[in-house]
Amino acid sequence: TLEQLPPFPAALSDHTSCPVEMATRFASSLALGIACAGFASGGASSSASSNAAIAENNASASATPFSQQDAVKFAYLSTAAYCGSLESGWACGIACEAVPGVTDIFAVSDESVDAHAFVGRLDGKCILAFRGTDSLVGIEMDQKSSNLVELPGCSFKGIDCKVGQSFLEQYQSIAPRVKENLVAIGCNASTPLSVTGHSLGGALAVLALRDLVSEGYNVEVVYTFGQPRVGDPVFAQAFRQTTGSVPLFRVTRGDDPFVHMPSQTQGFQHVGLEVFYPGNVAEGYSVCNGSPEDPSCSDSISSSSIWMFMLQCAVPQKCGHYLYMHDTKKGLLSHASCNSDASFVLLP
Repeated sequence: TLEQLPPFPAALSDHTSCPVEMATRFASSLALGIACAGFASGGASSSASSNAAIAENNASASATPFSQQDAVKFAYLSTAAYCGSLESGWACGIACEAVPGVTDIFAVSDESVDAHAFVGRLDGKCILAFRGTDSLVGIEMDQKSSNLVELPGCSFKGIDCKVGQSFLEQYQSIAPRVKENLVAIGCNASTPLSVTGHSLGGALAVLALRDLVSEGYNVEVVYTFGQPRVGDPVFAQAFRQTTGSVPLFRVTRGDDPFVHMPSQTQGFQHVGLEVFYPGNVAEGYSVCNGSPEDPSCSDSISSSSIWMFMLQCAVPQKCGHYLYMHDTKKGLLSHASCNSDASFVLLP
């Protein structure tokens, strides 16, 4: 219960310490290793000119308008990614019932790094969905999320791109089989492909978008939910240069503490066009200004509020990270919504 959680941290003002009790309670590096290192909205950032360039590119990418109806659909597909046995039939529970008609399903997993995805076909198009963290192995991997490492083959103006170490390792572990399965179900360069993912799955969707576009895939749109920051400002620039006009809608909630991690002070910067929901769907949303870090959207949330939202996540049903597109969407965005309902929910 919330009453059993550690005291509210006294070091909120400078974000320089994190109680061991809190780290143990949350058992997730996105909550402890990254957040405790400092998740203030301020800190290291790219220049105003580079931010303006990225905003312009994001604006051009948004020629495909954000669709709330599509967002709900992709939130359900991201939920389905948490469910096992998809290949035996599209009958995973709430998510599969809400988006009927998915066929040609192939799941890809690497349990050694907690990387999971599935490909399939829906309405004549191809879909690729990545799962978020859902195992103790994944929690261990998350502890490397804030370590920036070079992304092979990526640079901008002669400077190498860097991304979170665990994100890269997890994507690389399943990318070859993801592509093999796309080919197996007839998804080639001429077939429209949509990509989605929640939390860690959102980070992997970002890396997949850049990779697949580089290899000539016809990626039509990407929707992510609760996506962490994936790489540094150089990666953000190179990402936009590579993905061109492919729209990436990064859906956030005002009460999701995990979209603030890893922090800008750790050298990270968001990518994609942020679509900000203060809370549930009924409260409305804002399509943000296209800059990497729009101060009027999720970056407007105070550090003290972020800590409070993190404490709320001790009760998954009250955690904004799992409530994307509620109440239009039903069920948590986790394996708790699958037919094989788990008795607990791991934080991302």
